[in-house]
Amino acid sequence: MKITANQITVARILALPFPAWALIARPEQPWMWVAFVGGVVVGATDFVDGWLARRQGPTVLGSLLDPVADKLFIAMLLLPLVAYGECPGWAAGALFVRELLITSLRTSMAVRKQALKTSQLGKLKTVVQMGGIAAFYLALFVKPVEWMPLVQLACAVTMVIGAAGVAIKRRGLPPAWLLGGAVLWMAIALASFWLEPLEAAFWIFMVMVALTWVSGADYLWGAGRRILASGLRVQDVTRVLWSLAHGVALLPILDEHPALVVPVMVSLCAELSYGGVDNAVAAEQARFARSSVLPSTVVAAAVGVCGWFGLVDAPTLWWMAWGLAGISLATFGVAVVRERAVFFAPDRAIAA
Repeated sequence: MKITANQITVARILALPFPAWALIARPEQPWMWVAFVGGVVVGATDFVDGWLARRQGPTVLGSLLDPVADKLFIAMLLLPLVAYGECPGWAAGALFVRELLITSLRTSMAVRKQALKTSQLGKLKTVVQMGGIAAFYLALFVKPVEWMPLVQLACAVTMVIGAAGVAIKRRGLPPAWLLGGAVLWMAIALASFWLEPLEAAFWIFMVMVALTWVSGADYLWGAGRRILASGLRVQDVTRVLWSLAHGVALLPILDEHPALVVPVMVSLCAELSYGGVDNAVAAEQARFARSSVLPSTVVAAAVGVCGWFGLVDAPTLWWMAWGLAGISLATFGVAVVRERAVFFAPDRAIAA
C-alpha cells in the first residue's frame, strides 16, 4: 500500500495528544520517557512528510495539514508547561499571537492575489521551537539532574552530525534552518553545564520568542503595508482582532488559572486549524473561508478579561473556557464542511 505525505501528517496530528497528556498528568518517570521518545518521533515525521510531498507532488489538502500540524505540535506541548508555571504565559502568548497574526495576514494577502516570500528563518523558527520544547522537556525530567547537560550535549552532537551528513551529500552548506538549529542546540547544551536546568530553559524560551518575532517581522511589515494600501476590509480587521483575543487576552491567564489548560488548548488548536483552512481557501479561491471568527473572538476576549480581573469565580471561568472550546471547534467544523470541495475534490494536486 502506498503511504502518502498526508497520511503521515494526519498520523502525526493524531499522535500528539499522548505527549501532551504526559506533560499535563506527569505520570511515573518511565512513561515520561516514552512520551518524550514519542514526541521526538512525531516531530521527526515533519521531515518525512515533506520528503514524500516533494516526491509525490504537493496537494491542497497537504498545504493545509502540514503547517497546521507544526503549530499544533507547539501548542499541545507548550501550554502544559505554562500551566505548571515552567514557561511564562506571556511568552506563549507572544509566540501564538505572532502565529495567528501571520496566518491572518497571509489570508488577507491571498484574497488580494498577492504573496510575500518567506525566508529560511521561518523553517529555522519551527526547528528552534520544536527543539526548544524538547530541550526543556529534558531539563525537567532527566534524573538525576546532573545527567541533563550530557543528554543535551548528545542531542546537540546528533544534530551536528546530521547537518554534516547533509552538507557532505549536498557538497555544500546544509540548509540554513538545519545549520542554525544545530548551532543553537549546541549552545543550549554548553549553557546547561553552567546554568540550572530551569534557568537554562528560561533562556531557551527567550530565544524562541525572539526568533519567532524576528522571523515574522519582515512579513508583518510588508503584508501590513500592502493590505493598508489596497484598503482594509471587515474580514481583515476581524482576523487581526481574532489573533489578539487568543494570543494576548487568553493564553497569559494560564499563569493564574492553570486548570483551564485543557479547554484553552482545545480552543487554540481548533483556531490554528481554522487559520489553516482560511489560508488554503484564500490561496485557491481568493476569498475568506465561509465561517465567522467573531463568536470565538468575543468569547476568548471575555474569558481573558474575566480571568485577568477575577470577574467570575473559578468554576464559572472553567465553564466559560469549555464554552469557548466548543465555539472554536464549531467554527473550524463549519469551515471544513463548507469548504470541503476545496480540499477533497479529486485531482487537487498543486502544479509544481
